[in-house]
Amino acid sequence: MFRFRQRAFAFSYDFITGSAERGVYREYREFVAGGASGRILEVGAGTGANLGYYPVDADLTLSDPNPFMLKRLERRASEQGISVSTDHHAGEELPYDDASFDTVVGTLVMCSVDDPAQSIAEIARVLKPGGEFRFMEHVRGEGFIRERFQDLTTPVWRALGDGCHPNRTTVSTISHNGLEIAETRSFSSGPYPFRPHVAGVARKPG
Repeated sequence: MFRFRQRAFAFSYDFITGSAERGVYREYREFVAGGASGRILEVGAGTGANLGYYPVDADLTLSDPNPFMLKRLERRASEQGISVSTDHHAGEELPYDDASFDTVVGTLVMCSVDDPAQSIAEIARVLKPGGEFRFMEHVRGEGFIRERFQDLTTPVWRALGDGCHPNRTTVSTISHNGLEIAETRSFSSGPYPFRPHVAGVARKPG
């Protein structure tokens, strides 16, 4: 059943996000992925939505624990003539040495990891001192009605959306697990319960 859900989510993901990708996400993917440099790791790379935004000479390693997502990503990279390395590890257990990447990118992924704090700690571990974590996430809204709605819908969407939680306080998690927030940009486009969004940059001290 678990692999069936993974396969179904990978099959439907581009359709589900298509409108947002053609609209508001373009600007923020350009900011997040387009600003990456050096040796780059993308966690939760999904079907490869960021591929077209990276610098043309990017040194890319792309990771996603869903094998069906990874298969679609590899096909998209091949079609676009982009050279990448891939792996299937989750964010909580990155198989890389300490301080081995200049930039880590994560877009719409911290909602789905099993342990957000551990995932951010792993990102901080593999970043070089002064390296950047560039991110775009939908996060917990403000106000009783928005918070309550997100909390009520989370169990259903977690089952349908390959573990996605609409109600996580991701920016706070980032700042409490080894990284310092340098910049954030908030935007409220998109359907409920996936509002608001935050794009930003966090840096590893040093």
